[in-house]
Amino acid sequence: MIALLLRRLLTAIPTLAAVVILSFVLMRLAPGGPFDGERALDPATRAALTHAYGLDLPLWHQVLRYLARLAQGDFGPSLVYRDFTVTDLIASGLPVSLTLGGLALLLALAIGLVAGVAAATRAGGRADRGLMIALTLLTALPTFVTGPLLVLLFALALGWLPVSGWGGGDPAHLLLPVVALALPAAGAIGKLVRAGLATALAQDHVRTARARGLSPVRVLLVHALRPALVPVASYLGPAAAGMLTGAVVIETVFALPGLGRHFVQGALNRDYPLVLGVVTLYAGLIVLFNLAADLLYGWLDPRMRG
Repeated sequence: MIALLLRRLLTAIPTLAAVVILSFVLMRLAPGGPFDGERALDPATRAALTHAYGLDLPLWHQVLRYLARLAQGDFGPSLVYRDFTVTDLIASGLPVSLTLGGLALLLALAIGLVAGVAAATRAGGRADRGLMIALTLLTALPTFVTGPLLVLLFALALGWLPVSGWGGGDPAHLLLPVVALALPAAGAIGKLVRAGLATALAQDHVRTARARGLSPVRVLLVHALRPALVPVASYLGPAAAGMLTGAVVIETVFALPGLGRHFVQGALNRDYPLVLGVVTLYAGLIVLFNLAADLLYGWLDPRMRG
């Protein structure tokens, strides 16, 4: 397991550095700038601001300067929100995004595991076909479709839940965005569990366990479920990454004060440090999630530990 961890870390660090450098270069090459507005600044003021933030330096110098700050945990100042640093903005939005993504992942796992097990234990029957159709629909519908549909039904038509807002983390405000974010991942997890469990239940050692008179629940939990979860473990890293990036859409739809809103506003305002800070944090979290998924995969499948 330690060897697996070291191998993943050796590939994760250069990958993260490449993402940061590429994002930095692309942001600088994009048209427009942070000081472009409806009212143009006079040349002297623009030159002073450009010099103050180091935007007049050569591109390679800016990259090295940013990497040096990043190594010290400094994301730099925001070019638009003058009273806040990027670290301040990330600190205010990160708890919202992590809460949203964490709850959505737990809900997706719960729905996917229950639906997948129910379908696999009734393979070939009507329940199996019905559940697979439902899971396929959940996988196919993107969050920017399910989010507004849930708002129209449960908030506007029925009036059971608020339309948008954070509400200080009130569960009523969280329910719709969490469900909208979890549904696509729940469909994919359910299909993976169904396929893996149906294969595991047909293995010889499972048939032997049944022949010994073990209860169906014990056969399922002890002998079949663990190998069936190997594909799910492989999917968890990309799923967590997808929820993190998908939260940008959900936070915009439901007006949540998370990192997604800061990212969108930073991109519109050409706030280079803010966008780079969010991208860097997203990349780091995605690397961390994939590492955790690899460790879980190694625990489920001992052949991966070497």
